[in-house]
Amino acid sequence: MERISSRNNQWIKKALQLKQKKWRDREGLFLLEGVRIVEDALNQGITGCTCFFTDEALSNPRVSALLEKAETLGWRLLSLEDPLMKVLSGMEHSQGIMLICPERKENPKDLLRPLSGFYVVLDTVQDPGNLGTILRTAAAAGVKGLILTEGCADVYSEKAARSSMGSLLRIPVYRNVSIDFLREMKETSGLPFFGTALENGVPYKEVGPLKEGVFIFGNEGNGVRKDILSFTDKNLYIPLAGHVESLNVSIAAAVILFHFI
Repeated sequence: MERISSRNNQWIKKALQLKQKKWRDREGLFLLEGVRIVEDALNQGITGCTCFFTDEALSNPRVSALLEKAETLGWRLLSLEDPLMKVLSGMEHSQGIMLICPERKENPKDLLRPLSGFYVVLDTVQDPGNLGTILRTAAAAGVKGLILTEGCADVYSEKAARSSMGSLLRIPVYRNVSIDFLREMKETSGLPFFGTALENGVPYKEVGPLKEGVFIFGNEGNGVRKDILSFTDKNLYIPLAGHVESLNVSIAAAVILFHFI
């Protein structure tokens, strides 16, 4: 373990840089924070991590046990004073432990083949909290992969990663795909595509049991783009009572996914 007491330390500088997307993209690294999320990273056997922790966190038996396990994976362990952790932390009440973690590199071309099971497409979903929450829901439902179109929020931003509650480490995420790619995926995968829209849509409960498929959820303000809806097999909507016009996209995704999967 190494003790850090200066803001000028190279690892402090790197962590601060990773709060910006351009540095995350350049380095292929991102930040994760919290005891449970660090635990998830260890349980997934992820290597190449750098772990920051405070003395107060180390006094927690759960954290000290995590750090012992981290040593077996070859993680770099860096002890920080509380003021430095406050500089790094993206949380109002930090748990005193965070990671620099390597991004997963998933190749969208892996989807251009016969597939089975369920997948989720997010079309220009721009709120990182929504993105992370849907990722967590998809992982809980047993979805095999999350596909993000160009224009989606950065799944490796601190807010998205935190909202995913570690699910970012458990489910493949395929980023920056085009509409043409989705059209080709539909042709090659053999999976039915289900949009979410009122236009030419049916109430989701009127659709029979499904064994597989791709569910598409759209932008918070505009929904799924018409160019995508033009090649879906069926469009689904959630009937709403009263004067409520729509649900938050993360809520709608949870309703649909746990109904069909």
